[in-house]
Amino acid sequence: MTGILLAFSLWGSIFAVCRLGKIRFWFAPVVAISGIGLFLFAGALAGKLPLFADLALATGLAGSGYFAGCLARKKIAFPGWTLPGVCIGALAGIFCLLTLRLKLTHYDNFSHWALIVKYLLLVEALPGAETTMIPFRDYPPGVSLIIYYICRYAGHSQGMMLLAQNGVLFACFFALAGIVEEKRRFLLYSLLGAGCAMLFYLNLTIRINNLLVDFLLPLLALASMAYSCREREKFRLCLGQSLLLGFTGIVKGTGLFFAGVAGVYACWRLVQKEREKGARKSAASVSVAPISAALAAVLVLAVSLAAPFLLWQDHVRTDLAGFEGKFQIIGDAKEEAGEDLYGQITGDFIRAAIHPADRAFQAFVFCSALTAGASLYARIRLKRKWKLLRVYFLGVLMLAAYYGGMLYLYLFTMLEEEAVRLAGFSRYACSGMALFAGMLLLCLVKDVENSFAVDIDERGAYRAYSSPGAKRRYQNAVLVTFLLGVNFFYSECSGLEVIRDGYEETLPGRVQALTGDAWPARGKEDPERYLILASDAEGQVSSGEMRYVFRYFLWAEDVEVRDIREPEAWEAEIREGKYDRIFWMPGEP
Repeated sequence: MTGILLAFSLWGSIFAVCRLGKIRFWFAPVVAISGIGLFLFAGALAGKLPLFADLALATGLAGSGYFAGCLARKKIAFPGWTLPGVCIGALAGIFCLLTLRLKLTHYDNFSHWALIVKYLLLVEALPGAETTMIPFRDYPPGVSLIIYYICRYAGHSQGMMLLAQNGVLFACFFALAGIVEEKRRFLLYSLLGAGCAMLFYLNLTIRINNLLVDFLLPLLALASMAYSCREREKFRLCLGQSLLLGFTGIVKGTGLFFAGVAGVYACWRLVQKEREKGARKSAASVSVAPISAALAAVLVLAVSLAAPFLLWQDHVRTDLAGFEGKFQIIGDAKEEAGEDLYGQITGDFIRAAIHPADRAFQAFVFCSALTAGASLYARIRLKRKWKLLRVYFLGVLMLAAYYGGMLYLYLFTMLEEEAVRLAGFSRYACSGMALFAGMLLLCLVKDVENSFAVDIDERGAYRAYSSPGAKRRYQNAVLVTFLLGVNFFYSECSGLEVIRDGYEETLPGRVQALTGDAWPARGKEDPERYLILASDAEGQVSSGEMRYVFRYFLWAEDVEVRDIREPEAWEAEIREGKYDRIFWMPGEP
């Protein structure tokens, strides 16, 4: 019953954003989700998370009631079905059904992302300095709060957690489709769909069957850029961006970079709109317009970026006083890489960044070749100068800054053991490259949209082509891009099915079969002391992965894992009665 109420509430929130906020339907889901996330964030900081969750639900239900009233008075009508709408709806339905059957597998789920969601659902409060169950308590909880909100009313299963996060992903993809203005040109949607499906190539390291946010960050930034591109009214642009950018900044520590890139573009659009408005007025008002636009841009940055981020930092300094997080940007971390390792780490970093096997580097080469080819085709064949090349160079500057930040992370903030092996390099690199590729994709779609020789007028689409040859080229382009998109989508679904079918053989699958999944009332931790005996043949013991997985499923703090091949490390502890329960992993020698 609460799940049904949640569905009505979410629809009511989206409708209210559309109807009252005057925001286009394509962008309403991601704006509504961002608003709910920031509202829950405020409630969590105030120590009233359950109350704010119920208020968000009630507000959405009121919006749903408003929708029913408008429908009864015939003030609104359901839009007719279109081919792009049918395609998007079918893809969303397939992903929804597939996601509900998936399970969590990635290491970071059990060390933080799924762990914090489980903690929020059990305790219904942010972890404090004394909460030892959450090792990374200084990570911003943006998306975790959205997942908590969905699972609080719709169920606690891993599939529901994934559906909640993938719903945010889908809202971002939905917003990208909103960049298209000429809705009767299916080529624009097929091109955008093929490009979005190809972005999944940059997410193969973690896929979407995990709660990691490295793929979500660039998509939120791209959704913000698409919104800035389409929204023409200054107030609505500032309002929507204050929600989108503010939420992006609290998704992860690096979210501030992605929000900053999207915020810079939003400010540029504000200035551009003011200049266009000033050009239509008298010369006396022209000099004033850019000033007002600059002030509005500063307001967007201050409200959307600074406020939520600084509030979280204040929470870390006060409520988590004395807690030292994994990354200490300022301070004297004792295990950072020494100066003697700077050269080695830098060299390894550069080699990894340009290695032909690196997925991000492959995407960069492909995007570079595609940009060059498309720009030449537009210049020679279409006799048009596209903006794609300009966006490409701006994207390269963005990537340079992003990779520079990654190198700084490895040199000065990460633990030496992780810095030497460039821990998480592939994920971090693919996250930045997804933003780069997405920027090019959005620009390419707009360039193509502005390059049609004939506009579709009221007389019908049969006069939409300059010649039969142009119509044939258009149809071939639709066919190629549509098949590419379907192929990548099918590949992603097939890969997820294979992963789901092999879950029982993974470490989380074996642990869950052995221990079950504990959800104690009010989050009370299991006080028993556990010993896990397992083989470290694949580094699952020494890396700490097995300990995190057992702690998640047992919901117990006192869990020790020992290599079964080294009895001298655990036989004496067993004889001394140090542990209450002992688990022996099946299949181990």
